[in-house]
Amino acid sequence: MKRASDRIPLALAILSVTVSIGMAAPMDVSTARKALRNVPVAELPAQAAALLGRASGEDLAVSAANILSASHAIRPAATVAVVGALARQAPVAAPVVAARAVTLQRKPSAEFVDQVAAAAAAAAPQQAAAIVEALCKAVPQHYTVVALAAATAAPQAKDQILAAVTRALPGLQPFVDQARSRLGAEAPLATVLQQANVLLTATATAARTKPEILMAGGNSGGLGSPVPPPTFGPPFTPLPPGEVTEITRSTTRVAKPGEGRDYSTP
Repeated sequence: MKRASDRIPLALAILSVTVSIGMAAPMDVSTARKALRNVPVAELPAQAAALLGRASGEDLAVSAANILSASHAIRPAATVAVVGALARQAPVAAPVVAARAVTLQRKPSAEFVDQVAAAAAAAAPQQAAAIVEALCKAVPQHYTVVALAAATAAPQAKDQILAAVTRALPGLQPFVDQARSRLGAEAPLATVLQQANVLLTATATAARTKPEILMAGGNSGGLGSPVPPPTFGPPFTPLPPGEVTEITRSTTRVAKPGEGRDYSTP
């Protein structure tokens, strides 16, 4: 029979494992809110980053998103600054943090989305493409704002940013391709996106659907496949080949009664 003293090391080992598991869990919103609720607004970004620095590495993105939610509940005006601080502290978490920021508002404005994208990409430029992809999925209607803000903060990632936009919104790919073929490979990102948006809007109008549906790779109105971008040709249909002659009585066949189409009398 084992004495009580023999069971002490086993109990300590179990306690150690339990504590380790508890510390490894991602930080929840409630815990983060308690830690940040008395922090002055000017110190909130730095304190949020410090709090993330004590979180588990395996679930860093989850912890970062929860810390952002907590700080937003305490000081909404500091949200953009906290996004930048968290992205700088843990660049790998930047895409998740940016996406969480824009979903904390029911209808985020283009200005707010622009600020979030710029803050995240500037703090973690190596994650610029991933940030753009995450934000385009979260707020597809603001894809142009997202891409341009990220490209301004991380200009070396222009091509990766454009690819990230079409990964998030696969239905936009044919419009981007056609825009680039017209404008050239060296065209500025803003010009390419503007032209692609013009083509997208024209196609959506012709198909009587919403641009968001086409961007997602779908369609409406019973269309069998996504509508291709419109093509532009001459304003008039050319005449068929052959010599154009004047129409006269001698070259016109007069239909006799009973011949031709049987139209009913009015």
